[in-house]
Amino acid sequence: MFSRRRVRFLLRRLLRALGRATGTSHQIALGMAIGFFVAWLPIIGLQMLVSIVICQIAHANKIVPIFPVWLTNPVTMVPIYSFNYWVGWLIVGGPPLSDIARVLGRMLTVPGPGPDAGRFEAWWESIRHAFSELFGMGWDMQLPLWLGCAVVGLALAIPSYALTRKFVDSFREAVAKKRQLRRDLRRRQHLAADIVYGNKGLGRKEGQ
Repeated sequence: MFSRRRVRFLLRRLLRALGRATGTSHQIALGMAIGFFVAWLPIIGLQMLVSIVICQIAHANKIVPIFPVWLTNPVTMVPIYSFNYWVGWLIVGGPPLSDIARVLGRMLTVPGPGPDAGRFEAWWESIRHAFSELFGMGWDMQLPLWLGCAVVGLALAIPSYALTRKFVDSFREAVAKKRQLRRDLRRRQHLAADIVYGNKGLGRKEGQ
């Protein structure tokens, strides 16, 4: 499932989709930067919605943020937010890292919404539970967490914008060159065919 061939295939698909996304390279890169910044905020479950709203306001591509947003999920949440908290803790101080890790662990333990609950109810219950745990923390723990998330998110958003814009420009330039080469090749083929058929017609006339 996670073989090198599979990973390379998925990566090529991802890069191709990125290069063919709608909008200018600036809009695509801005969408990627917004996605990276929002993905690192402690708002699990609402990141995609928040990204779309910000992209709408900033006139950025609304599909591209999906890629970085899914980097933060229940599997990666604890190490990512623990690191973000540590960054904020270095700046403003706060409770030890073990405290935030314990709270994040409780956020993952979502109580069951009931046997008759649908997907929406289960999703909403997980978000409600996560935010109740998050905002149940004291300000002395929330401040370094949010600050660290903002700092790390911004540190990822800036280079992601530059790299994405450069990649999209290069991808589209390469695609344009390939199309031009194909047009030139077809033009040469048509010209060669015209010359061949013209010579055949000229030979018949001379034979008469």
